[in-house]
Amino acid sequence: MKFFAVAVLLAFVAVAVAQEGVGKLTEEQKQKVHAAAAECFKETGASEDAVRALLKGDDSQVDGKVKCFAKCTLGKLDLLQNGKVNEEKVQNILGKLIGDEKAKAAQAKCNGLKGTDECDTAYQIRQCYAAGHESFVF
Repeated sequence: MKFFAVAVLLAFVAVAVAQEGVGKLTEEQKQKVHAAAAECFKETGASEDAVRALLKGDDSQVDGKVKCFAKCTLGKLDLLQNGKVNEEKVQNILGKLIGDEKAKAAQAKCNGLKGTDECDTAYQIRQCYAAGHESFVF
């Protein structure tokens, strides 16, 4: 479970710092992500294997539970509210991790996406942010 907690941490808020070279998460942020992910696994019943596969770029196991896991986690981290991206919070976090200009470009492309429901919307936003960023596994 410790390995998976680290994977989830990387999955939903971080960019591989070594590749991007801009910043990193604080210990407090890491703990918040870990707690949110643990709660969301319990709440959604999402498969750890499916989430782990998604983090590696394999979306073949994505189902409604995984999509709701994305919604739950992003919501608990206050990155997504009522199906909409919390632009200020995302810019603040991403700006520190990948730089302000890259963060603004990602937001312009991804923030307005809409899925078939709130879980699908969260998943679509996650997929958009991850696209083109090999190490970005938001």
